[in-house]
Amino acid sequence: MSKLDLVPLSDKLFLVNAPNEGRFPLSHSFLIRGEKTVLIDTGCGLDVCRALMEEFPIEAVYNSHAHPDHIAGNFLFRGIDIFTPDVRSMETGTLDILATRLVGPDPKVMDFWKTFVRQFTGIEDYEATGTFSDGDILDFGGITLQAIHTPGHLEDHFCFWEPENKILMSFDIDLTGFGPFCGNPESDIQAFMESLDKVMALKPAVAASSHRPPIFKNAGRALQAFQDKFARNDQSILETLDAPKTLEEILALKPIYKKYFPGGEVLYRFFERNMISKHLARLEVQGRVTLAGGQYRVL
Repeated sequence: MSKLDLVPLSDKLFLVNAPNEGRFPLSHSFLIRGEKTVLIDTGCGLDVCRALMEEFPIEAVYNSHAHPDHIAGNFLFRGIDIFTPDVRSMETGTLDILATRLVGPDPKVMDFWKTFVRQFTGIEDYEATGTFSDGDILDFGGITLQAIHTPGHLEDHFCFWEPENKILMSFDIDLTGFGPFCGNPESDIQAFMESLDKVMALKPAVAASSHRPPIFKNAGRALQAFQDKFARNDQSILETLDAPKTLEEILALKPIYKKYFPGGEVLYRFFERNMISKHLARLEVQGRVTLAGGQYRVL
């Protein structure tokens, strides 16, 4: 019996469901079945990756960006071309290098992160064989995709656009209720919002992300609602400032995550601190908060 659950987005493009409905630490993958058979992202679970290899003659793998829940199965495809974004391409492939980039430099956080991702994704080191760039047209025979650089979530985040059917593969523009994740040091709220403007301008008929079912109706509305969650997080942080507070005092109130998964507090606090800091910097630029004496206060 096949372990695969494929959702057709077109006659040649399929979403590969992860067994946990795409929730972190897994993610949906995408299968291209043109004249060339290609897998985009390998975070759908190692068993699913193996089943894909058994059932389809996969000739290449493409990665949307370097988060472990999107690249965990790359090592299974040794001997097959693996293409990664040309942005920060030298800082992926090896877990130690990724840890320094994504959660460094605190050794406690890096060690916890490496243990966590190894345990829950099964990731192993791999070697990419090539890169792709913003604007590249990827022709797989009967289906072409355009690579669109969409930084903000990470600097190397890309979306893929299938113009014939107006399908947007948005990856970690994930359209979930949690909203945009920008918890890594390189994450950037302004760049994320500009990336959302860029893909909304395409007016997609279908938006398929890595962490929820595809959206076949009102894709533009879903993208706008996702972007609006930046303002929601701004407001959640402002509501903590009924009196002047330090960053650590704001963090203790968990205005973004609300609660932490037991045992994962080290990572949740790291990510939420980064997100709060980025929102506070944005609110300072907007003239809505000020920092004095180590405390933030509402203007």
